[in-house]
Formats: sequence, C-alpha cells, structure tokens
Amino acid sequence: METSDFDFENIFSIFQDSFLKNINKDENYEILVSYSGGIDSTALLYLADKFAKQEKINISAIHVNHNINIDSKKWENHCKTFCKNIDIPLTTKSINVDLSSKESIEESARDKRYEAIHSIMEKNTILMTGHHADDQVETFFYNLLRGSGVKGLSSMPMIRYAPKGLHLRPLLGLNKNTLIDFVTQFNLDFINDTSNENISFSRNYIRSEILPIIKKKWPNHSKTIQRAINNISISQKLNSELASIDFEKFKINGKKNAININVRNLEENRFNNVIRFWIGENNFKMPTFEQINSIKRDVFYAGDDKRPYFSCNSYEIHRFKDLIEIMLPLKKHDPTKIYKWKRDENLVIPNLSVELSWENLEQRLGQQIQDNVEVRFRQKGQNIKINNTKSLKDYMRERNIPPWQRDRTILIYINNELKIVWDK
Repeated sequence: METSDFDFENIFSIFQDSFLKNINKDENYEILVSYSGGIDSTALLYLADKFAKQEKINISAIHVNHNINIDSKKWENHCKTFCKNIDIPLTTKSINVDLSSKESIEESARDKRYEAIHSIMEKNTILMTGHHADDQVETFFYNLLRGSGVKGLSSMPMIRYAPKGLHLRPLLGLNKNTLIDFVTQFNLDFINDTSNENISFSRNYIRSEILPIIKKKWPNHSKTIQRAINNISISQKLNSELASIDFEKFKINGKKNAININVRNLEENRFNNVIRFWIGENNFKMPTFEQINSIKRDVFYAGDDKRPYFSCNSYEIHRFKDLIEIMLPLKKHDPTKIYKWKRDENLVIPNLSVELSWENLEQRLGQQIQDNVEVRFRQKGQNIKINNTKSLKDYMRERNIPPWQRDRTILIYINNELKIVWDK
C-alpha cells in the first residue's frame, strides 16, 4: 500500500474523468453503486452521489448480504441508515454461499454477489464498484499464482460490459490510503469487516503476507505492476480482436452459442484463443488449459460415430455434425410426462425453461382452438407419424435437430392428433 495523495479536487477529477471518458452521458444512463459499507464503497458512494447531482443523473445503491459473518445483518442495517441519511435509494439482496462447496468461498461469494446485482440492472445501468489500485495489484498476484493466462493477468478493466448495462471501476487510479484519508476527512461512517484479516482467504494472505515483503525490496512495486498490467491488457485486447475475427468466420447462423467444427483447423494457439473467446462471449467462466485440451480432444476430434460432449459445473458443449454448441447444463427431463395445456393460458415447462403462449399456438395453427391441448415429447423407440406420412424421426433429421434436443422438442397434440412440432 502506498502513501496517500489526498486532495479532494484531484480525487473528484479522477472519478469524473473515469466516467466521462468511458460513458456517453447523453444516453440516459443511471448509476448503481455496489455498497458494502466498507471504506472503499463508502468513498465511492460519496463521490458518485456528488457526481450524479452535478450531472443530474439518477443514482441508487445495492447492498448484498452474504450471510457469512455474524455481523452481516448489522452491516446491512448500517447501509440502510447511511443511504437514508444521504437520500440515496438502496436495494438489499440476501444470498447464501455454499461453504461446503469445492469451489473457493471467495469465488463462490463473488459469483453469487454479481448474480444478485445483475438481477436488478437494466441496459442503461452503470454499475460502479469500489475496486482501487491496491485491489488491482492483489488481483494480479492472485491470478498469477492460479496460473491464469493473459486475460486473467490483465486483471480488472476500468470498464466492461455486464450482462445488462456497463460495469465501471472509477477508483482504479486511487490507492487504499487515499480512500482511508478521504472517509476520515469527511467523517464518513463505515464498517470494518474483520474477515479481511483472515489470511486463510487467498487475497487476504497476498495483502497481509506477500505484498509487504515485496514492498520492502521494491517500494514502487504498485506502479510498476500496474504498468505491466497495462502492457498485458494491450496484448489481451489484440488477442480478443483476433479471436473476434476468427469467431465471425466460424460461428453458425449468427448465433454466438454455436461454432463450426472446422475451427479446429486453426493453428493451436489461435484455436485456443477463439475457444476461450467463444466461451467468454456466452458469459461462462474461462476454461483452464486442461479443459481446453479436453474440449478439443473429446468434442472437436471425437470420432463421427460418437455423441461428443464436454461437461463442467458451469456449462456443457455438445457436437452434432459440423455444429458445436455451448449451453447451460441440461436439466433433467422426463419425456414420458404429458402436460395439459388449458385454453387461453400460457404453459410453463420449468425444466426446459420454456413458456408457451396460447396466442402463439393459435397463430401457428391459423385458427382458434376451443379444446384443451396436450404437450408431449418423443420417447426413445417411438414411431410417430407427421400427417400420417413422414416419421417424426426423419423430420428431426431433415431439420438438423441435434440429438440432445430431440426428446425435448415440444409436440402439440389436439384430440390425440399431432398438430405441431414446436422446434423453433
């Protein structure tokens, strides 16, 4: 941690520039501050509030209660009081982190936290988080010691796209001591999370045990590492641009979740680059080197007589002919189940993440339907005829419906007669 360079006008200018240089304020964006109640997010909220009032931008905050620390509820109440006192609307979200999971608690808590935050964001939302320069250095070492690639070592960007809206880190140009001086200068009340002192957590260990030793030998290590991060970020940007060019050549039917098998003909490094890009474009966690090799071996180079797939906790990758498709892990589905569809109601099938509209059904048939309808699925070995001529099996083959979708393809029956194969 470096010495403070506290100067309010300078700090506000840094904050302001981070927004104005990255965001077009004429696009009617609204600010959402991720507010934990700690020093960093308290300083961020104060600065964001001042900026929002100056620029006449709507601002609100969100607090995520992880329910891990015994004081979690006390912290949540602190945030409610603080926001009420400065007249900023606050949304609170409560999450449960699986402490028995094989995944690191830090990673699990982070994923759950962002999932909760993203759930309330809109396309015009600017999410702000209080990451600062010292966090950036910690992130670099954390990713370095995990064996991350260029993307991981480029650490945290100032701005990135979120599933909805944008994510801005306006404090990356400030160090921790500056933020401590900031909240002290303005007498801002904040909470002290004692779990930050628990060195069983990787980031805390890096902060408390590793970085002080490095600082003794290299006092300016923070600025040096940030310069290295910037250089790596440039390399990552070039990698991403090349991957985007390759992906445009090989994606199928304009869908970002489907890629052509011929991408395997690229040179190995370019193949790895575009597959990482493809997985990231679908908002899944970056694969390890071992996972990339498994995907290449078990999906792209599996024999034609196989039904190749790759599976991990976050996603699955399946292959059919020249199509490689990435998706969320398929939920269990019972093709023997029959759904009764009541007239004029929508039908929801949770395991398939499907909601069917009665209006759409009538549009497809081109007439009004007076009867209740049944939804069925093709079961293995069934010989179902379409219009008493073509078999459903042949129909699915001709339509190139992948094998993993065939027993999930919705069949609409009216008076026990197959009327619609709802495959698109």
